[in-house]
Amino acid sequence: MNLKSLLPFERYTLVTTLKEEEVMRRLEANVSPKKSISLLVVSRYGPKKDPADKPYTGAITGPCFEIMRVINYRNSFLPIVKGEVIHFLGKTEIKVKSSPHIAVLVFSAFWMSVVLLICVAMLLAAIGDHSAKFDPAGLTPFGMLVFGSLLFTIPYKIEAKKTKQFLLDLLDSEEVKEA
Repeated sequence: MNLKSLLPFERYTLVTTLKEEEVMRRLEANVSPKKSISLLVVSRYGPKKDPADKPYTGAITGPCFEIMRVINYRNSFLPIVKGEVIHFLGKTEIKVKSSPHIAVLVFSAFWMSVVLLICVAMLLAAIGDHSAKFDPAGLTPFGMLVFGSLLFTIPYKIEAKKTKQFLLDLLDSEEVKEA
């Protein structure tokens, strides 16, 4: 297990025998344009998904796309998937980058930094005071650090896996393992 597998970012390349035009046509058939949403109209849980709606929303511009899965529940860690379609050596490559929304990343970084600083301060205090007795409540920040790491990573990874599988199936592609 490496550090990359714990971070809420993914980069991968898909390869397909489909032509670039066919890849873009399939994407356009499954991605609806972003809708402007009035805050007065949106219910507490966002707009309701119409069964006739496409499974993804976003923008497709030339050989590039930026998409997000349409869901009926709240998930701040829903990945924003950016991709570029390139013709390379008789095959079509789709280079994909996936990450949560920038606001989620900023909040996560701030929250984890504060908790990490508290953990370091507590460790330094424990090292400096040898006569202090063990207090289980002192483990709370360390539990928060583990909980935060899991909270920010697991929901993102679950959604990113769904999107990756969707793209693999939609584009009749396979992932290329990069060295």
